[in-house]
Amino acid sequence: MLARARLPPRTHLPPITTDGGGAGVEFRRKIHFLSSELHVDPFPLLAINPMLRSAPLPLLRDSLRLLTSHGLTTLDAARVFSAFPSLLTSPPEEPLRFLSADAPLPPPLLRSAVVRSPRLLAASVPDTLRPALLFFRRRVSLRREPLPLAAALLLAFNVERTLLPKLLFLRDATGLPDSAVCAVLRRAPAILSYGIETNLRPKLEFLAERMQRDPAAELAEFPHYFAFSLEGRIKPRHEALRERGIEMPLKDMLTSNDDDFRERLVNVTLSDTKARL
Repeated sequence: MLARARLPPRTHLPPITTDGGGAGVEFRRKIHFLSSELHVDPFPLLAINPMLRSAPLPLLRDSLRLLTSHGLTTLDAARVFSAFPSLLTSPPEEPLRFLSADAPLPPPLLRSAVVRSPRLLAASVPDTLRPALLFFRRRVSLRREPLPLAAALLLAFNVERTLLPKLLFLRDATGLPDSAVCAVLRRAPAILSYGIETNLRPKLEFLAERMQRDPAAELAEFPHYFAFSLEGRIKPRHEALRERGIEMPLKDMLTSNDDDFRERLVNVTLSDTKARL
């Protein structure tokens, strides 16, 4: 009977090999930094930003240290670097300096803005961030300091392609003068993040044509109208009111939760019934 041969244990080769022992050690240290300290999957980042292969480890640590020095946590930084791996090898010193000094955003507000919109750190200061800030300060006359979070999130948007066209659309669609449109935007800057064809136009048309309300007056009273879903909240609540012949301010109609809204309907219906008796 033949003896069963014993095979040597299987060795696990690294997924990527590098030339030279020193380079290989450095590369493994970077992989360890990304996976064990930043807690991100390093290989998608390497695929998007090949410069990570040759970048020195101290540069990656400096990029992380830069973000944490402005109030971000390591977990926040991991989210930023996962969205924009280039920031690991090109530390966003200029955008952070601009956001903290020019906007200006104190650390808690800066952290909230960057976590919600990491591309603020990937945007060009002269081409994007500064023109957007000037748009809010000069055109919209939003002079509050620090800049509100809803406006800070929009600093990564291009003025000519995104922000200004929406302002002009609201002016033309509602008939409001520039000053009144800007007053609406100062109260609800997030309006400028909504699409014209996917949000602003259909909601304005429904407000004017189906609800028979004056968009200019309603927006001056309740500029947060665009934040609510047309199909999920605006239409069904309008129909519920119409079927019962009930009139209700736009703010009351949309901001109450489902239980409160139903209770309002019941109370108004009971009041009308008692009045007829």
